[in-house]
Amino acid sequence: MCNCAMKLQTYTCAGPQPGFMKAEEILPLFVLIGVESGSFDFGIGQQTGRASFGDLVLAPPGAVFRRKSHGEIAFHVFYFSPPPETSLLDKLPVGKVSVADVSRLSSTYASLRKAWREFGASIRQLDLTGHLLMDLLYMCELERQYVSTRTKKVTDPLMQRAAGRIHRQLFGRLNMQGIAAELGIKPSELTRRFRLAYGVAPVEYATRLRLDEVKRLLRETNETLDAIACRCGYESGTYLSRVFRSKLGVTPSAFRHYNQF
Repeated sequence: MCNCAMKLQTYTCAGPQPGFMKAEEILPLFVLIGVESGSFDFGIGQQTGRASFGDLVLAPPGAVFRRKSHGEIAFHVFYFSPPPETSLLDKLPVGKVSVADVSRLSSTYASLRKAWREFGASIRQLDLTGHLLMDLLYMCELERQYVSTRTKKVTDPLMQRAAGRIHRQLFGRLNMQGIAAELGIKPSELTRRFRLAYGVAPVEYATRLRLDEVKRLLRETNETLDAIACRCGYESGTYLSRVFRSKLGVTPSAFRHYNQF
């Protein structure tokens, strides 16, 4: 579906902040909230739940939408309306959808944050914003399609919080012991439970996300490797080059040569 099909009214990249500006509203449009860090309780009519990183919450027009955060929260919120011929939203469940592909979700959030920093509220006028909204909606649709054909994974809310913290600190100084202490568990338990929830240890999870951004910068910019290393949380271009080659089997310079057009 092309971006022109989606009528985006407002988009906001919010937080980290203590909570929501509105605790309750009657919705004039569809609303989609994606939690980047923190968590909140929500109510949509008679439906209630809790959402944190990895969760998207969709509410339809006319619904009474209630939300209350648990401490500091960062999130993305869209108010939008589809044209009459759009059938996608008829299929989507009202309430929470937990997205399995958190790497794709994180990449979409990163693109939204970057555009918000550069353009602010005028971002909704950009085609990019509509495309990214559609990407989030299609993630919801993929989950709807797959839920009946796969065993439902048990969600670990504590590990969702851990993943959210990793995403927020991804390009800074990541401290897994600090994250474990913040969650009230031992580092060994963090590693074990995170691996069960996401299939990899938290350090490997962070490395994959960092290298995804490194690859993007190598493809799309002419920045030096030292500059990219600084932006992506590595101490030097030399160290980044070692990690890159170890994980991907190719040097950063060779990757740029064959992928930059």
